[in-house]
Amino acid sequence: MRAHLLVRISLPILLILGACHDGKPRGPNVILISIDTLRADHLGCYGYGRATSPNLDRLAREGTLFEQQVSSSSWTLPAHAAIFTGLSDSGHGCTDVDKALEPRFETIAERFQSGGYATAGFFSGPFLHPAFGFGQGFDLYADCTSYGKALDAAKPVDWAKDDATRKASHEDIANPRTFEAFQRWFGARDDKPFFAFVHFWDVHYDFTPPAPFDTRFDPDYTGWVDGKNFFFDERIGPSMAKRDLEHLIALYDGEIAWTDTYLAKIRDELERAGVLDDTVIMITSDHGTEFFEHGWKGHRTTLYDEVIHVPLVIRYPPSIPAGLRVTAQTRSVDLAPTLLDLCGLGELRDVSGTSLLPMLRDPVLRTGSGMRAISELDSVGRSLLSVREQRWKIIGDRLRATARSFDLRSDPGEHRPIEDPASPIVTAGGQALEAAGAELSRFAELHAGASAGSAPPADVKRHLDDLGYTGQDAPPRDGKR
Repeated sequence: MRAHLLVRISLPILLILGACHDGKPRGPNVILISIDTLRADHLGCYGYGRATSPNLDRLAREGTLFEQQVSSSSWTLPAHAAIFTGLSDSGHGCTDVDKALEPRFETIAERFQSGGYATAGFFSGPFLHPAFGFGQGFDLYADCTSYGKALDAAKPVDWAKDDATRKASHEDIANPRTFEAFQRWFGARDDKPFFAFVHFWDVHYDFTPPAPFDTRFDPDYTGWVDGKNFFFDERIGPSMAKRDLEHLIALYDGEIAWTDTYLAKIRDELERAGVLDDTVIMITSDHGTEFFEHGWKGHRTTLYDEVIHVPLVIRYPPSIPAGLRVTAQTRSVDLAPTLLDLCGLGELRDVSGTSLLPMLRDPVLRTGSGMRAISELDSVGRSLLSVREQRWKIIGDRLRATARSFDLRSDPGEHRPIEDPASPIVTAGGQALEAAGAELSRFAELHAGASAGSAPPADVKRHLDDLGYTGQDAPPRDGKR
């Protein structure tokens, strides 16, 4: 596919701007915002009790909120590949650190670029590096991390071994750099319609928001938890004191509230430029995070809802109704088809997702069961597949050939797997797993060359364990390591 330009955010950016293509119809501008590690159930517009997201809540009131948005995976790399391509993880094959999104896949950025749009991406986490293929179709793909040179200097399987890179990624504070890079590009753009991808990292651990967000939700705490070294501190485990866990979650909420202020900054930029209502704003996340709901912390270990139920809000007054809430289930693979539909740029070929716009026009569709959601986790040491419907969910372990079914109406927290093999939910779930496996195989064969679920060599796995990205060093249920 098309080549991209990777630059450091300190370099001049005027070179990326070109003239509009004569004769091409002008569609709306598009900003796709991904807030890494953001759980839907920690946002005000999704019913959370704390005021973590006033700016996102405002955008939701001015647009449409999708209540049951499900990610394709529980970690950054495959989830963003699904967002960019509209393909399930088995379809795009970018499922582990030893893989990349291959050039033969058409990404949403490439479709916008070929449609006459200026395209720019701003990423702030290691697994969106262009080494994984995410720069395809971007005129500018700007690295907003503080440690980018370390990533550029070697292959991913090499820098994944580096302790300094691990420490830098967990401690990085990237929101200001990411916004400033976007702001500079936005201020220098020409009059072409644009597609911008903005990735905010800081909701990801470590949870160290700046003042006043560090004390906003728990000002009286005097204990030892400071949000640092979240994944590797052995004191942060299932057996930690309830009061300390409460403060840890308050710091996570502080990161959300701080990141939410950058949504207001982007909105202000659009409004000052007079293009706010001419711009589609889509806000979502790649995955959530666990706080021991099922004995684990972080992500990339399970497919429970705390890591795959993510937000989705779309604002675009000409086409997106204000104040609408879609209760039908939707998926991350639907995002690219929806944006292309909004902009009249045609369909992506042979993908898993579909446009969500018909739901907005048809109350039966938007209040119905929606689309069956398939999520996968095929990273080192794990091979999980879940199928989620509005009423039930089944999680299969492909390595152990086991499955657990849940009634989401009576057990929304997924704590009581159904034991009765004759249960209609167990029967339906088993059939759904079989059908999902067949569908994933079909897409994998259709896009021959994608390789989902393979494990990296043992030395790579060992180093990834050390980095905390495999789930193998997550604390067992007793909190011991």
